[in-house]
Amino acid sequence: IIAFLLDQFIFFHIYMKRLIMLACLKLIVSSHQKGRYELSFATNVLGTYTLTELMLPLLEKAAPDARVITVSSGGMYKSPLTTDLQFSGDTFDGVVQYGRNKRIQIALTEKWAENYKDKGVGFYSMHPGWAETPGVAKSLPDFSKLYEGKLRSSEEGADTVIWLALQPKEKLVPGAFYFDRAEAPKHLPLTGTKNSHSAIDSIVEKLGSFAGL
Repeated sequence: IIAFLLDQFIFFHIYMKRLIMLACLKLIVSSHQKGRYELSFATNVLGTYTLTELMLPLLEKAAPDARVITVSSGGMYKSPLTTDLQFSGDTFDGVVQYGRNKRIQIALTEKWAENYKDKGVGFYSMHPGWAETPGVAKSLPDFSKLYEGKLRSSEEGADTVIWLALQPKEKLVPGAFYFDRAEAPKHLPLTGTKNSHSAIDSIVEKLGSFAGL
């Protein structure tokens, strides 16, 4: 479907100025079945990678100020980058897998920013904060009940996404991670995540193979 839409957009000379990667999924139990991709990985990582790669020709048409904004999460802070993309080696943990997925999004954003720095396409990732949404209530019921009435509204969660889409590009840092309209650290002390980003080339190779790109 995506490839068909891309062909139609190209045929009708449509370009894309902003691509916001917002879809996410956190599972409690594994959905991994033989011959299929683990569902949270497919949604959070493979889908993000495939859609972004396919839309790049349309984004380049909007240069020099096209942007891709990926909505990540603070859940990635304790998760180093791993090439075990589908949680094949351990008993499945949905929270850990979600954190791994969101870490990959951060590293992909860095990689894309580096690859397209001279092509007029900016790449940014962000954390919306903890918002009171149906997804949070379903995937983190205890957390949702504990902080009921104290979480952000959907509008507050979307604020930095809109800000990144509208800010003059000269005020933004390519490949950076943002929270509350400001650049935020991608790594916390003693978490061992910083050096793990060297694995991104291997991950990109796998994603390209999975996506047939």
